[in-house]
Amino acid sequence: MTKQYDAIIIGGGHNGLVCGAYLAKAGLKTLLLERRHIVGGAAVTEEFTPGFRASIFSYIMGHLHPKVIEELGLKQFGLEHMPVKDVIYPLYGGDFIVFTPDPKKNQEQIARFSKKDAEAYPLFFQHMSDSIKVLRAALLETPIDPTIRDLKTLKEGAKMLWRYRKDVDQLYNILNALTMSSYDYVSQWFESDVVKAVLCYWATIGCNVGPRSSGTAFNILFHLVGEQGMGFSRGGMGSITQAIAQSGEQHGMEIITSAAVEEVLVEDDRAIGVRLETGEEHYAKLIASNLAAPITFGKLVAAEHLPDEFKQDIRNYRCMGSAYKINLAVDRAPRYKGFDPKVAGVDYPAYAHIGPSMEYLERAYDDAKYGWYSSKPFISPIVPSMIDDSLAPAGKHVVTLYGGHAPYKLKNASWDDERDNFVKNVMDVMDEFAPGFSSSIIDMQVLLAPDIERILGMPGVHELHGEVALDQLFFMRPVPHYADYRSPVRALYQCGASTHPGGGVSGVPGHNAAREILKDWPQFK
Repeated sequence: MTKQYDAIIIGGGHNGLVCGAYLAKAGLKTLLLERRHIVGGAAVTEEFTPGFRASIFSYIMGHLHPKVIEELGLKQFGLEHMPVKDVIYPLYGGDFIVFTPDPKKNQEQIARFSKKDAEAYPLFFQHMSDSIKVLRAALLETPIDPTIRDLKTLKEGAKMLWRYRKDVDQLYNILNALTMSSYDYVSQWFESDVVKAVLCYWATIGCNVGPRSSGTAFNILFHLVGEQGMGFSRGGMGSITQAIAQSGEQHGMEIITSAAVEEVLVEDDRAIGVRLETGEEHYAKLIASNLAAPITFGKLVAAEHLPDEFKQDIRNYRCMGSAYKINLAVDRAPRYKGFDPKVAGVDYPAYAHIGPSMEYLERAYDDAKYGWYSSKPFISPIVPSMIDDSLAPAGKHVVTLYGGHAPYKLKNASWDDERDNFVKNVMDVMDEFAPGFSSSIIDMQVLLAPDIERILGMPGVHELHGEVALDQLFFMRPVPHYADYRSPVRALYQCGASTHPGGGVSGVPGHNAAREILKDWPQFK
C-alpha cells in the first residue's frame, strides 16, 4: 500500500536534511529520499583507505548557522565544534604570515611586511566587519521579487528596507565588492603583495576566477560570513549531517537511502509525488528539492510543466567550478619550511593556505582560463587529525588538499590521461613549501570535478553551487522571479544551495525554505 506524506524532500545533503528536520518538527509527515548509500551530500565522513577517515568533500564547519544548531538541538546529537583559530600562509624564502581572529595579532604580523599596511589594517577590519554584519543578517531573508507590484510584496519590500535603514553605507560597500576585483578592493588599503595575497586567496577558493577578475571582492566577504569561525566538527563533516538526520528522525522524519528520484510527478500543474529509478512512486502534498536547480528543473521536472523563460534562465545558470580535493593518509604531518612556533604563536599549522603572491594566484587561474590545469596550483593543506584523533591511527594523520585550478573539462585532452600529471603538480608545490611531504604519503584519494559530479550529482562542481556573482545572488538566485524557494510548479519548492544565500555548509537555504513552506502549509492541508 502506497504511503501518503505531507512532504517529500529530494536529496539528503545537509540543506535537505535541515529542511526536512524543520518540517518534521512542525508536525508534517516527512520523507527524505537520498540517491547515495549515505545521507550528507558533500558533508560526509568516510573511510577512504583502511584506518583513515576524512571529510571527503566539504571540510570546514565555520558556516553552520547558530540558529540551525540551536533550533534543531544538534549538540545533543553529538555535534562538537573544534575551533582552528589560526591560518598559516607559507611564503617564498621559508617565511610565513599568520592570520587569527585577533585583529591586534594580525596587525603585528602585517607589520613584519609593511608598517603602513599595519596602520591601515584596523580601518580595513572595521570596514569588513560592518559589511559582514549586514550580510549575516541578510542570510535569513527571503528574497522578494522586485518586479511584482502587489500590496503584499510592496509591504515586504518596505519592511526589508526599514530593517536595513541604518546600513546604507555598508550596502554601498557590499555593492562595491560585488563589482570590483579582489585585487583592486584590497589595494585600497594595502601596498604589500604578501598582505594582498593573503586576502585575495579567499576570493578564488572554489571559484573559476582569478583575483583580478571583476566581482571577486565579494567572495572574500562570502567566505568570512560564517559565525562559527574556522574549525572542524569532531568526527568530520559527517557528524554535522548525522546530527541533523537524528534531529529530524526524533520528530518522525523518515529517511530512505539508495533511493534515486527519476521524476517529479506533476498533475494539473501541481507536484504530487516522485517516481524513483526503480519505478516505485511516493506521494505527498508538497515536494522540496535539495538538488541543484539545473538538475531539478533540467532533469526531474518534465519540460512541458515549466515556462520557456524559466527554462532558459536555468540553462544559463553558471555553476562551473575548477576546484579539486585530494585526501591523503600520511605517516607524518607536513613540516613547512621555516615555520617557527614561537614567531607564529601556533604549535602546529593545522590549517594553511599556499598562494604566496598575487602573481602566483593569478597565474594559477591563467592556466585554467585557457582550458588547462594549473602548473602551480594554490593549495589549502588541512590536517584535521592534529585536532581530532578519531580520524587516523595513532602517530599517523589525515591531510586534505583543496585548491585550484583543475577545470571541469580540459581543452583537447582528457582527465583520464592528465590526472597523474596534475597530481604531480600539486605534490611539487607541497614539496616546495613542506620539503619531503610526498614521501610521507601512504595512500590517497584524488577527486577532480568529474569525480565529484559523478558521486554527488553536482553539475559543474562549483563549490558554492553556482557563482556568487551580482546576477546570481539574492532575488536573482537561482533565477529571477523564483528566488523565494518556490518554483513555477505549485507545491514544488527549492531548498538547496542553488538558492539564497548559496553554498557553504550553513543550513540556511534549508532553514529558509522550510519557513516558506510552513507559511504556505495551510493551503495544502
